[in-house]
Amino acid sequence: MPSTTKEYKSTDGTPLVRLEFDEAKRIWVLVMLGKETPDNRMSHVLIKQGILPALRDVRQQWKDWVASEDTGKGAALVTTAEVSNKIFSNGLDLFNAIADPYFFNEYLNAMYYELLTFPIPTVAAVGGHAFAAGSCLAFAHDYRVMNAKRGYICLNEIEFGAKIPRGMYGAIKSVISSKILQRKLILEGHRFSGKEALDFGMVDAVADGAEATLEAAIAMADNLRSRSIKNAWQMNKELIYDDMLSMQFEPMHLTVKL
Repeated sequence: MPSTTKEYKSTDGTPLVRLEFDEAKRIWVLVMLGKETPDNRMSHVLIKQGILPALRDVRQQWKDWVASEDTGKGAALVTTAEVSNKIFSNGLDLFNAIADPYFFNEYLNAMYYELLTFPIPTVAAVGGHAFAAGSCLAFAHDYRVMNAKRGYICLNEIEFGAKIPRGMYGAIKSVISSKILQRKLILEGHRFSGKEALDFGMVDAVADGAEATLEAAIAMADNLRSRSIKNAWQMNKELIYDDMLSMQFEPMHLTVKL
């Protein structure tokens, strides 16, 4: 059970995410609550008032431990939706996103950048459908566990004539280097089941059911947390993701048209 729990709410009081912390293992679980939108769409509010503040609080706690030389246990982060929700994230709050020229740089890409440079291991527990920007949220984590019984990973922009923004493509490239697989994902809009995603290397493990997916993700985080003890995780992952990080800054004239 978590040692502490903190809830992040919007300015109107809507619960957005819950951050659970297991003090003994130093594992955080960030839970998207599906209250602003039931399918956890990547909206201005969810990102800016929920996900980013939670991630930055975790980063600050890690910095404090580094400063006090208290990193001997390591640490890790797991991101999930509520296990009762059949959707991990259904993508962008599209029309509000494309209406705001600052959305990609200051909201969506800022979130991906935060994860791609995170100083401790991150695991996405994909217990349900992950579409478009929601898929890319999972890709921006270091590891992914997916529900084998329910849910797809899919980039469905091709179905409604939208261009994949650079930041999202950077998150994709952090996991998928094969142009053939990128073609299947981006140009065909293929819906990858958990088994397919595992076979193609898009996820690192699958589990039977949403609850088992979260449990497996936490176990994976527990196995990985020691890798951050010497505080070299961020430095070395930034080498791996150098090109992808540069893609998290969109030209300001960018517009995404339907």
